[in-house]
Amino acid sequence: MNDTDESNEQSVEQPVDQQGGLPHENPNRPREYHGARTVIAGAGVVLAVAAALWLTLLQPSGGGDGGVVDLPAWLRSEGREIGSSIGQLAPDFDLETVDGGRFRLSDWRGQPVLINFWASWCGPCRREVPALIRAQEALAATGFTVVGVNIEESTSVALDFIGEFGIEYAIPMDFDGAVFRAYGGGGPSGPPRSFFVDPDGVIVRIWAGQAPDEVVDEDTQDFAESYATGRVGPLPGLKSPPPVDAEDEISVGIEVGSIAPDMLLSPKLEPDGRWLLSGERGRAVTIAIVPPGCMRCGRAVGSEDDATEGSIILLGEPGGSEDEQGTERLELTWSRDVGRLYAPSGDLQLIEIDARGVIVSISGMLE
Repeated sequence: MNDTDESNEQSVEQPVDQQGGLPHENPNRPREYHGARTVIAGAGVVLAVAAALWLTLLQPSGGGDGGVVDLPAWLRSEGREIGSSIGQLAPDFDLETVDGGRFRLSDWRGQPVLINFWASWCGPCRREVPALIRAQEALAATGFTVVGVNIEESTSVALDFIGEFGIEYAIPMDFDGAVFRAYGGGGPSGPPRSFFVDPDGVIVRIWAGQAPDEVVDEDTQDFAESYATGRVGPLPGLKSPPPVDAEDEISVGIEVGSIAPDMLLSPKLEPDGRWLLSGERGRAVTIAIVPPGCMRCGRAVGSEDDATEGSIILLGEPGGSEDEQGTERLELTWSRDVGRLYAPSGDLQLIEIDARGVIVSISGMLE
């Protein structure tokens, strides 16, 4: 983290009072939270049935796996512990979304993310969500994104809530509450709870309880402007790969026999496009890592220039004919994260990856 990042963190690291500065559902008697299935005496919550559901969230889903996962080694910062307090790395999680997709927090590294834990029966959650929706709509162009993690409810209940309020940000489903507990929830610490996670994955602000509208407006704008990227969605770079179907568990790494770290990159001829390494699953490919400043590297793999700006090139299936490799060739914009992992010495590297996504060889071409 550079000096600018440090000053930004300091500017937002003071949380709203976590001991009661944000209103509880009953300020005079904080309620103990046991989960969505708990019967709360004297507090009936009426769920409005939506007349129409958000278009992209029509597919129901009744279960799923995932939860808290190990933060990839290449995203761990020295001197930072993983935890739920300000200044710690946010616990990584991988959850099924309400529309049947997946959401992994570490795939959003580089972007400012607000994680909001909620449940439909929670009165303060219902009062807070309209302000979160407005913040997402107003600040999305900066790269800021809200992620609403639902706690221990069914997909159908979450869909009703989404339809009622018109939520259009990602809704991962924490079916067993494990992710919420990893963020310090449970017991007397019920929802809503919100965590501001900076582009380095560090928690810089926490709301414990419902944030008033004016606090939502001020804190989200400050956060978004402090870490603005100007890019919507996950940024190019290293990502967490999907698992490999195998009898023996295969770890992720950059050694032969490991699952190759996933990478999201932009084609050079299509800067707004996206290419994902895991999207090549089902066929073997060779990736050429051409570091910046390597005067001979680009020509060694058939580029017209010397690739002094660096590039990552999909060469096609290893062992194929030159014509076949030419057909498969795709030049991708350089990624510093990918280069730091695969070519730290600044030399050209060829990585052969099999159809499962497992590395079968790593070699240089220049002696």
